[in-house]
Amino acid sequence: MRPDTVASLCRLHGQERADALEWNYHRFDHERYRSTDPVSFVWSFDTEEDQELAAWVAAGLAYGRVAAIRSALGDLHQRWDGSPTRFLREASRQEQEQALKGFFYRWTRPGPLLGYLRAYDHLRQTHFIPDLLQEFSAAGPGGYRKGVQEMVARLKACGEEPPGHLLPDPAGTSACKRLAMWLRWMVREDRIDPGLWSDSLRPSKCWVPLDTHMFRIAKRLRLTRRKQPDAEAARRITCAFARICPSDPLRYDFCITRMGMGV
Repeated sequence: MRPDTVASLCRLHGQERADALEWNYHRFDHERYRSTDPVSFVWSFDTEEDQELAAWVAAGLAYGRVAAIRSALGDLHQRWDGSPTRFLREASRQEQEQALKGFFYRWTRPGPLLGYLRAYDHLRQTHFIPDLLQEFSAAGPGGYRKGVQEMVARLKACGEEPPGHLLPDPAGTSACKRLAMWLRWMVREDRIDPGLWSDSLRPSKCWVPLDTHMFRIAKRLRLTRRKQPDAEAARRITCAFARICPSDPLRYDFCITRMGMGV
């Protein structure tokens, strides 16, 4: 019997579970599964500069159903005429505001979204962001969270319109799922994650993008006893995966969530 469901994983332990996770990793590490995740938007661009901005905005809007997220990203793609980098660097502020006028996705509105994009593009023009993350990182799984905390502080201090809910605070108790997912896309490299920074940063210091869906699965797999999907739960689940794959604790994140969806 193939271990292709979360229920089957729950019945396995030790090396048998590790082998089952590896089998499922290869099962889902394929281009055809990108469409089940906002990461598909990142792959639609040709240049690394555009892919980097696409990852930042796709992660920021990654709440809700994937189909709705992709629809919102498609709307943005038309508004910035195919290139987010050119849009942010060549269009005037007034032109940018006009282009985003009327955009909305759930509780995201044009002003905070433009501030979120402009702040990130300003930071990446003044810093090599992987160096910033590395400089402020801590040891062990999830070590880049401190670096992301420093990055977020600089983004919020850049003078742009506050991005609000688009930019959670890693210094708090939130699992910061969307920031963790963005980092996974940027650091890991396979057929799902583009790994634009894979030459500079190590997957071993990322942390699990924890939402209620992943939290339910992790509880079933007894990876945590936490009652809430908070930062501590994300840390414990990341450490549990690190015992299976120390160099890449997030290796099984995508396949496990797809198994939970019944994809």
